[in-house]
Amino acid sequence: MNRREFLKYCTVLGASLTLGNNSAYASWLTNKKRGGFPQGMLLIDAHAHPDQFYYMGPEPKPQSWIDQFGDESSTLEKIKMLGMHGSSFAAIGDSKTKPSTFTEVMTQINRVISLEEEGLVRIVRRHRDMPLGGPPKGYIPGAILSLEGATPLGTDLDKVDDLYDLGLRLITPMHRIVNDIGDIMTASPSKGGITVIGQQLVERMMSLGMIVDVAHAHFNTLEGIAEIARVNGVPIIDSHTSLTHRENPYGTTRLRTAKEMEMVAETGGVVCTWPSRWYEDANHHRTSFLDWAKENLEIVREIGIEHIGLGTDGGGGGPGLLDGYESILDLPKLVEAMVEVGFKRSEIEAYMGGNLFRVIKQCID
Repeated sequence: MNRREFLKYCTVLGASLTLGNNSAYASWLTNKKRGGFPQGMLLIDAHAHPDQFYYMGPEPKPQSWIDQFGDESSTLEKIKMLGMHGSSFAAIGDSKTKPSTFTEVMTQINRVISLEEEGLVRIVRRHRDMPLGGPPKGYIPGAILSLEGATPLGTDLDKVDDLYDLGLRLITPMHRIVNDIGDIMTASPSKGGITVIGQQLVERMMSLGMIVDVAHAHFNTLEGIAEIARVNGVPIIDSHTSLTHRENPYGTTRLRTAKEMEMVAETGGVVCTWPSRWYEDANHHRTSFLDWAKENLEIVREIGIEHIGLGTDGGGGGPGLLDGYESILDLPKLVEAMVEVGFKRSEIEAYMGGNLFRVIKQCID
């Protein structure tokens, strides 16, 4: 039995011993603050688009745009109401039909910089920029400046340095369209895995001190990124996904197999689950907070509690949401469901932000 198999065995054993034992439930959940979260619990969202800041037209937003993309599930106001320590503020690098230009990406990034200049957020350039502890009244939440879809970078790696200098610390190389880096989960593969320029991009990010997010990356591209991460001793994340039980899900779904999640975990990284609603069959579906909690428990049994976290994709106008989930203010319902299926408080704290903060500390010095 190797080290990972031993850790997995211990995790399964621990989960089975705690399952159904909720005697401590009331002792720490009944004293609710921070919009429902226990005081002191670290809360970090690995992937979000608060206030849909990627909108690049004139203000105010036209009603037609709001009707199509109006996702208010993550906003700066809700982040503060919840007492969230930090959240991704992800610029959009491409849509289903076309890439953004680098100028458009800069427009999105400059809006977050403007929020910082107004004293509304603090961009997380170093891990110590993240507020910790119980957020005091009037605290400034951390903003993890991110880019989802590196298509606008093309083959110009100097742009990675430019983005780093502005405070960007997380890039999701793949998004909605196949680019110069590799293949995506929701299309037939054409690149055969991560490309040479993709390898160079990942290595440049790691050398600078940026987090590599493999969300949307096809299995073959994920495999190449994970290998680079292992060689360099750097953790990676998948910022928003769910667990599939299909053996070959590629081409249509955003769900990951246990094998793929294991590849992320082997780098020391974190797989983040989201409030997305999906249905595979009568035995495998996800429509409620209880389903979300059970899925988290299954993932823990596969890869260990130290490798799972939260990523909502709030504000991204994504797929359907779970019953009862309207915004990040509903996340305390997930805490209750996780307690119900047997998670301990320390394990929930690891999921809600502790594990991701470990990666942030390791990648962003």
